[in-house]
Amino acid sequence: MSEYKIKALTKLNCVLCFLVFSLTQNGQDSLDVKAKFEPSFNIQLGYLPKTYPISPKTNHSLSSSIGLMWELNGKDKWHQLYRFPKVGVELFMSDFGNPKEMGYSLGVVPTIEIKTKKGSKNFYAKYGFGMAYFNKYYNATSNPNNYYIGSSLTAMVSLNFMWKKRLTKNTQLTYGLSAFHYSNGHTQLPNVGLNFVVANVGLQFDKFREHKIEEILTKKNRLTYSVKLGLGRHEFGATEKAVGGPKYNSYHLSAWVNKPHKNIHLWQVGITAAYYSSFYEYIISQEVYKTKQKQKSLTGIIFIGHEFIFGKISLSTQVGFYLYNPFFIKQKKLENTWGNLGEKIEAINTNRFGVLYYPFKKHNTLNKLNNQLFMGVFIKANLFQADLFEYSLGFTF
Repeated sequence: MSEYKIKALTKLNCVLCFLVFSLTQNGQDSLDVKAKFEPSFNIQLGYLPKTYPISPKTNHSLSSSIGLMWELNGKDKWHQLYRFPKVGVELFMSDFGNPKEMGYSLGVVPTIEIKTKKGSKNFYAKYGFGMAYFNKYYNATSNPNNYYIGSSLTAMVSLNFMWKKRLTKNTQLTYGLSAFHYSNGHTQLPNVGLNFVVANVGLQFDKFREHKIEEILTKKNRLTYSVKLGLGRHEFGATEKAVGGPKYNSYHLSAWVNKPHKNIHLWQVGITAAYYSSFYEYIISQEVYKTKQKQKSLTGIIFIGHEFIFGKISLSTQVGFYLYNPFFIKQKKLENTWGNLGEKIEAINTNRFGVLYYPFKKHNTLNKLNNQLFMGVFIKANLFQADLFEYSLGFTF
């Protein structure tokens, strides 16, 4: 495990925990009542499918989690638009049914819980983005089959859909489905990643409270424009190739147009140009191109995107399509894998998912982000295969 990787992922989770703290503090600035602490205990049970030919055998996955959550009860407008969400941190412990090769994991995941629709009864969505520690991961000598997890630290994403049934004045039963994703963002190979769906059941300790909801008018906000610089980091190679190789930087420049929608959404259309130092090193060392080596190390993308705005924080999703990607195609042809349908789709589709923070955004400004600095972290993937982990800094005007 590289010192860079440990520091980077530790810093990431510190940032995410700070953002959760910022959410609760922003909520308390204008509260009638302080944010209410509502702990929970959950169990998730499911089957871990074999998604890669070379991978450990597993029978089941069993996780338990403790939620340290606070319900936001303030007058900040976004609290009401999201129907008074809960924010906090979930602590996970997971068993993947194969302690020798898969081991166990511990997760620390900043989380937000939202009632999904006005008027719907007791149906909620809960989303988290944090990191996990694995005590068993790939090792060429001692654990050569664990192509799922190639490093002790990974990013962890959780998505939960659940129903609630009140048992007592202070206790609710929760049940539903959860999906989990573990990946190190291709910063250390191998990195197939873990993806699985499980059933969940739990107890939430809260106290029923009626909320006063004010009418909030939807404003026709003007278009805004964003530019972003990104520094990516990855280990160059395929899932099982070049394991233990060097880490490379990539440099990303993006520009897009934002269209606000219903106070909590931003829709986006934009472009991204990127330079990969790993592409250039491969091109030079293997003499792939005789001329224009740096130009062939570039990629060009057009994307559509969306942000959910939570005060100063947003969840960002971008679905992109390569307009220029010559090296990827050339490399696959040299490796005789270009006939693979998955490779052809990866040469076209690329996606980003991340968290953004607007440090100077004022309270109650909803999705008006003009003249705002932002910073963020992203995982970029080609189709479903992680490509890199990116740190970003940008401005919206």
